[in-house]
Amino acid sequence: MEPTRIRIVLADDHALVTEGLRSLIDRQPDMTVVAALQDGDELVAFLEGRDDIDVAVVDVQMPVSGITALAEIRRRDYPVRVLLLTAFADGESIQAALQHGAEGFALKTESPNQTIEAIRQVAQGRLVFPRTAQRWMTQYRRPAQDLSQREQEVLEKLARGLPNAEIAAELSVSENTVRFHLKNIYEKLAVTNRTEAVAWWYRQGRGGD
Repeated sequence: MEPTRIRIVLADDHALVTEGLRSLIDRQPDMTVVAALQDGDELVAFLEGRDDIDVAVVDVQMPVSGITALAEIRRRDYPVRVLLLTAFADGESIQAALQHGAEGFALKTESPNQTIEAIRQVAQGRLVFPRTAQRWMTQYRRPAQDLSQREQEVLEKLARGLPNAEIAAELSVSENTVRFHLKNIYEKLAVTNRTEAVAWWYRQGRGGD
């Protein structure tokens, strides 16, 4: 039986980028490109009513920007993970991406194979941010209250990119317990989602070199 493939939609107004990435994805045994679109409006319209797309790879700088599309995708609660594609990880874009709950960034300046691996990681429910983005994340300031030891453990595993199921397995607790801890973490850190919580973690200098 053929394994389930990661179903991907690409959104980028540069045909050369789109075709190059699509060609590379099509050579992967575990991935397939469902559609290639040219702006944020097309992406939002394409996703309406669909629940079969795993990852949207979205260019930050295109007509109706990737950030605008991400915000609308989250507002409509579409069940798709979003990987933002950008030529450079500028602070403004990263901050907006964090606020709207992007699952990660991939840099056009990096190897295309790193983008492929980022897609896999995001499809598995992990958070993916390159080191350049992490440096900006250390400057993303939010107020914080003291976390309990268990909340710190959950946040550390979240910062490693682990999805809830893996956090639960490592801590020998249920996924409901992990969700309970995450709710408390968000409240204490004054954040609204996983990516903002991870940004706080990096700001504390806990993300490593």
